[in-house]
Amino acid sequence: MGNTLGKIGTLAFWIAAVVNLITPFGSAAPWITGIAIALLVAHAIECIVFRKHIQADPKVPAAQGYLLVLLFGVLHSGQWMKKSSA
Repeated sequence: MGNTLGKIGTLAFWIAAVVNLITPFGSAAPWITGIAIALLVAHAIECIVFRKHIQADPKVPAAQGYLLVLLFGVLHSGQWMKKSSA
């Protein structure tokens, strides 16, 4: 349940970040943009780190896997971290 709530929250943030680019949210606009850029960079690094897992996942095509990691980050790639630590 927590993973689903986290994904909903993350998706809501990305929607807010896109809306912020179209219609800035006043004094909060630079903060939202900065956090969105930092999150995008972190998730891009995560795509690089987990690229073998993304490409080897039989349930999800690679392009969709990369998109899911870019959107949700560790909430999606956490499944591979659990496998590698077990």
